[in-house]
Amino acid sequence: MKGEKSRLADLGSAQPRLKACVLTWGCQLNQHHSEELVGVLKRAGYEIVSRPEEADVVLLNTCMVRQRAEDKVVGRVGELARLRRRGTLIGVGGCMAQGRKEELFELCPEIDFAFGTSGWDRLPELIAQARAGHRPTYFPSPQGWEELPVSRQSRFKAYVTIAEGCSHACAYCIVPLVRGPFRSRPLPRIMAELRELAQAGYQEVTLLGQNVDAYGTDLPGGPNFAHLLEEVASIPIPRIRFTSSHPAYLTEDTIAAIAAGDNICEHVHLAVQSGSDRVLARMRRGYTREEFLEIVAALRRRVPGVNITTDVIVGFPGETEADFQATLDLIEQAEFGTVYVAAYSPRPGTQAARLPDDVPPEEKKRRLEEVLALSRRIALRLHQARVGSVVEVLVEGFLPEKGLYFGKTRDFRTVLLPGEESLVGKLVQVRVEQASPGALRGEVVKEKVA
Repeated sequence: MKGEKSRLADLGSAQPRLKACVLTWGCQLNQHHSEELVGVLKRAGYEIVSRPEEADVVLLNTCMVRQRAEDKVVGRVGELARLRRRGTLIGVGGCMAQGRKEELFELCPEIDFAFGTSGWDRLPELIAQARAGHRPTYFPSPQGWEELPVSRQSRFKAYVTIAEGCSHACAYCIVPLVRGPFRSRPLPRIMAELRELAQAGYQEVTLLGQNVDAYGTDLPGGPNFAHLLEEVASIPIPRIRFTSSHPAYLTEDTIAAIAAGDNICEHVHLAVQSGSDRVLARMRRGYTREEFLEIVAALRRRVPGVNITTDVIVGFPGETEADFQATLDLIEQAEFGTVYVAAYSPRPGTQAARLPDDVPPEEKKRRLEEVLALSRRIALRLHQARVGSVVEVLVEGFLPEKGLYFGKTRDFRTVLLPGEESLVGKLVQVRVEQASPGALRGEVVKEKVA
């Protein structure tokens, strides 16, 4: 972006009150980043609307973890192009923009401006330039820590970022390139935000980072993730979650902190990616199959009832049928509550992108479907074992297509239940009556007394 900052600031302040819509793709961290985007826009005087058709400016906060995510953004921009006839501006930001930079205008010629994964406090200036007829971009290298205003979508659930970026550099992963090196947020800032949320009555907080259990590894002599969890356990918020964890950084001390914290939920998302040592080494994951299963066993010993969920990539370059069968075997042994599976797609600039993508698309599809089928069988078995039990559920909303309310247990299982609007945002006790691979179903026994 060119020009004097003061001149651009003047352009931003001179604009009338405009309406903005933010659309989001990707992980929970991206969802929270969109809350920050909205916070920045509100601070600049924008009115936030939910429908692009109502907006003067539409912002797309994007994901780049797989090719499919990029394809969805390109398609959505094409759909939104019709709005430009009425003067609507389209801006694309986040991971895809940071990764593609100027190439983004070739992929999406309809966009008016683009911005990366940092420096969002200058967004109003970019919009002002676009309104003046320019096509500005701003892609600073992510570094340091930015404290941005947050406009939270929920009155009872919140996200709190504890780390940004990643320095592990798995062979297939775009995160270090678009989010920058691993950076821990100062512990006092984290605790201050948590105390504010507790004071506001929030029931659940999720600690976020691309690699949360590496917290503190960039702070010589500073707190580590286990210490952070010990501190967080003192905050009067009923439920604390965290995501995502990397097996190479999950220590015995962290497992002990999970077990000891009354408000630390019994759920750990631990991405295994493959059950083959050969493939894990090619992926540069930093652990073996045996080491991963030892972590799973330690979690189950120390944290009764823990639900371990995971990510799996099928069709990584060089993955043989024997490698794939090793993954299926590990999934069965680990008894994951949920497996999020994706077919490998090369990401530009990663080490794996230089390897031949030699697993045919139809074979990737077959392997993906096999993982899903096995995951559903395991989930059904685990859910059926819960029938007749009473579980604590935080009611999150209503599903019109099912005519039921939904929520999550402490161990991150979805529960469907009949009820009324007054239950949303409350912790209730639910007796489980039915089970399916995707959810439990039951009736409210009582609301939890605060």
